[in-house]
Amino acid sequence: MTRIAAPLLAAIAVVNGVALAQGVEDPMAQLRACSELQREARLECLDRLSHAAAPTRREVSKANNWTISETTSPVDYSPIATATTSDSVDSSMKLSIRCRGGRTELSFTGPAISGRGDGYAISYRINDGQPVQVAATVPAAGSGVAVAGDAVRLLQALPDNAVLAVHLSRGAGAAQDATFSLAGLDRMRARMAAVCKWPLAVARPGN
Repeated sequence: MTRIAAPLLAAIAVVNGVALAQGVEDPMAQLRACSELQREARLECLDRLSHAAAPTRREVSKANNWTISETTSPVDYSPIATATTSDSVDSSMKLSIRCRGGRTELSFTGPAISGRGDGYAISYRINDGQPVQVAATVPAAGSGVAVAGDAVRLLQALPDNAVLAVHLSRGAGAAQDATFSLAGLDRMRARMAAVCKWPLAVARPGN
């Protein structure tokens, strides 16, 4: 048995013993058991623990065109919430709102979107209003194009039941257009505001 394997097996036994003794998984006790190991064994123990503790995603609700889901980070057990809706024309592009660790992000993904997100220009239009340009950036997680800046304030400015037209362009490449129905936006915002702990001033529509 290798030098790493022996203490790793011991840690697994400790972790499992803690869970069995308490009848439920105690994340802090399991983390403490891993932290007592040497560096290599500790990393393997934490990796095993993170996979064992990975929660099952559960659907919270369907708000008209929005699918809202929640899960928990296996690293620090902080809430992760995602609200997604699809292009109302051909569903090829998706609009996603995701929060994790106190940060909320609005992004667009689709098979025709490639390369770095900060290489795109984003403009949007509400109903028959004038186009508004916003800066683009690379999403914190995953692929696509994210809106730079305060996503919560942008989301709060969008009216419920409106139509959001989005235009993505990238240099000499082909532009991407999508249309999203904002039906159910108020319900989605209320749910995300609660889970993501948005500031009260921006969590209430109309402020």
